[in-house]
Amino acid sequence: MSIGDSITLVSCLAGLMVALPGLMIFLNMLFSRTTERAVAHLTIGAKTAFFAGLIPLIVIGWVGLSLMAVGSIFQAIGTVTMLLLLAWLFTGLGVVARLIGLKLSRLGGRAENALSETLLGAFVLAFAIAFPLVGWFLVLPVSALVGGGAIVLGLINRRVNVSRPSFVPASATGD
Repeated sequence: MSIGDSITLVSCLAGLMVALPGLMIFLNMLFSRTTERAVAHLTIGAKTAFFAGLIPLIVIGWVGLSLMAVGSIFQAIGTVTMLLLLAWLFTGLGVVARLIGLKLSRLGGRAENALSETLLGAFVLAFAIAFPLVGWFLVLPVSALVGGGAIVLGLINRRVNVSRPSFVPASATGD
């Protein structure tokens, strides 16, 4: 590996570090009500969200890969299925980033702001993902599965109160 290859690799990684938070912010703003419900579900517990994300990942991933292996028009359908699965997982990463930003904002004593929470959490999560091995093989897949599962739980069970999620104490909202 020459010095030029190393510079190219570092430049690509730096570009990804800037682009990933931008993607998370875009997806959180695009699906704001869904991500708010998902964050509310995620504060209740992450274990249920992990398994709720694992099942669709295995089923949809298997179907998408199977369709891609058949060929012909099914290959295009499988590719679209895998792209939708990837968009769902990146939205899940945005949910986890929003939760991290929410926790850090509360730790700093700042008022709630969806954009700043998502931005702060996205940069923290992007830097955690950038660490070799631990970030690539532990933080990225687990946070994507947990966030994706929280989205599934948010879509299935819409009974969580979005105006005052369960993680906000009643004294903080004036009730």
